[in-house]
Amino acid sequence: MSLTACNGDSDAAKSAAGSTPSEAAKASPAAEPNGIDKLSAKEIYDTGMKTNAEAGSFHEKMEREGTKSDLRLSATECVGSVEITKKGSFEIIRKGKDIWARPDSTFAEGLNSALGEKAFSTTKWTHGTSSNALMKKLASWCHQEQLTDPDTLDADTKVTKGKVTTVDGQQAVPVVLAEKGESVTWYVATTGKPYFIKVDSTRDDMQDRTNSDFGGAVGVKVPSGAVLEAPAG
Repeated sequence: MSLTACNGDSDAAKSAAGSTPSEAAKASPAAEPNGIDKLSAKEIYDTGMKTNAEAGSFHEKMEREGTKSDLRLSATECVGSVEITKKGSFEIIRKGKDIWARPDSTFAEGLNSALGEKAFSTTKWTHGTSSNALMKKLASWCHQEQLTDPDTLDADTKVTKGKVTTVDGQQAVPVVLAEKGESVTWYVATTGKPYFIKVDSTRDDMQDRTNSDFGGAVGVKVPSGAVLEAPAG
């Protein structure tokens, strides 16, 4: 069963998350210009990714045809939900090496059928660690490498810098990769800290993405009550 794709924070995920990140660190129209739009396209991209990692945490929403995710994450914590069209959805919590997942009925049925056992329930969290292949796969939606190993563009990647524009109420400079009739546009804030705040993509292998609420505490809480243990493997 494919585990690839969140649909807004569910009540359970909110409860598990506890406090939500502050918006105090978000760039705003009133913030001072940071001058990043004067840099080269590669420098803008690299700086935006590095600045996000340095924030320590953020709220990420991703969407691609057939998949959605809505997650709050840091290098060591993650909480939110993932939805995959026709396959269902699941809530995910990660704290260090420990991972918990709770699927809806459709996703649970698919997982249990593939596993040949009832390892997942719609009413209980299933627990495992990052050494468990299945739980690691579910937690891969957290994309925590953005905080531990921020991406940089190869020197030979051909990207162009666009004109400063307004993105969700924030001033941002776009960096565009266009090839073979497809394009990916990354937006980096030009006021306040130069956060990478959005990506628009026409490629099937890349999600549209928005990042916000930089620097706030993720505040993950370990699920209480009875939990199931993920199958070994």
